[in-house]
Amino acid sequence: ILLREMSNADIDWMVITGQRQSLADGTVLIAPEFSFDDNFAGSDGKGNNNGDNTLDALYLVLEGKLAMSAPCSGKAFAELSRGDLVGADWLFDSSPVSVISAQGEALVLTIPGEVLRKKLQTEVIFAAHFYRAIALITSERIRTQFEAASNPDLLRYQSGQMVKEALFVFGELKDSDIDWMMSAGQVNRVAAESVLLNMGRPVDALYTVLDGQMAIAITDTPYDPLSACSHGLEEQCAAFTPIAYISKGSLPGVISFLDFKPLPVRVHATKESKVLAIPRQHVLIKLQEDPSFAARFYRVMATQTALLLASVTAVECRSSATDIEDADELDIEALQQASEGAQKFDWMLKRLSTAVG
Repeated sequence: ILLREMSNADIDWMVITGQRQSLADGTVLIAPEFSFDDNFAGSDGKGNNNGDNTLDALYLVLEGKLAMSAPCSGKAFAELSRGDLVGADWLFDSSPVSVISAQGEALVLTIPGEVLRKKLQTEVIFAAHFYRAIALITSERIRTQFEAASNPDLLRYQSGQMVKEALFVFGELKDSDIDWMMSAGQVNRVAAESVLLNMGRPVDALYTVLDGQMAIAITDTPYDPLSACSHGLEEQCAAFTPIAYISKGSLPGVISFLDFKPLPVRVHATKESKVLAIPRQHVLIKLQEDPSFAARFYRVMATQTALLLASVTAVECRSSATDIEDADELDIEALQQASEGAQKFDWMLKRLSTAVG
């Protein structure tokens, strides 16, 4: 994904800017702040943080493999290999919820956060490429977990948290971006228990939930896109188990909108809802014509997918580790952005209500 999405100039910059770092077997590269390990790369070897602020960096896996594990149980739930990017949580004002450690000897390219942040702020084309790559890599991890899920509880997350996060990302957009979304999109009503997005089908529009509530649901049968789509839209929602509930501000189907692959879950309305639907082709044209919009758009996509991944992988610890909730508290600047995002979203709702009503 990285080599496909980044230009030669982008890759050259990463290679020149980054530093190669060898990891011994079992070395913990990233961990939530509440669970520093004795082998944590940012500690002095005795479990003490040495102040290097290693969480403020991006890591590209060059050789070997890394494991993503739950900090409570230590159970590995994903494997990272060559070409994977890790450690981007700080870019989205989020704390890591997974432990990233080396499986055997590994080699990573470490890009300092301060340098990367400056590059993203000053070069919109690089930012568009980078955020799109992050969004696609993260979407692939989410997709893997959805497709491999045998226990729905492993993928359950809280809709209230997602509402806050969804409104937060609207602070990334300019008023002109929201104006374009309203002009390019159409408001659709979705009746209660109606399917918005069917499992196994492509997502042909960018959807934003304006009102109501929707469920993300899976079945207990192995994921097979061809079999799933052959059942049609009329199959009863009761055959699916909800694993998440989303409401206003959320972008249902975002992972399949990004990677063009069939959706590994079903999205249906649990009560009457409204969505803003922007045809995929309109979005693609806008992204090609407006690099600044593309940089902001893909940052929103990367933020949404990063927060979703963090939510679905933190569930094991959520019931017992209150430190996770404390770590997720927003600082003053983040609160201001969240408020700005909510104001922009409400402004869009009022404009749309006037236009359709």
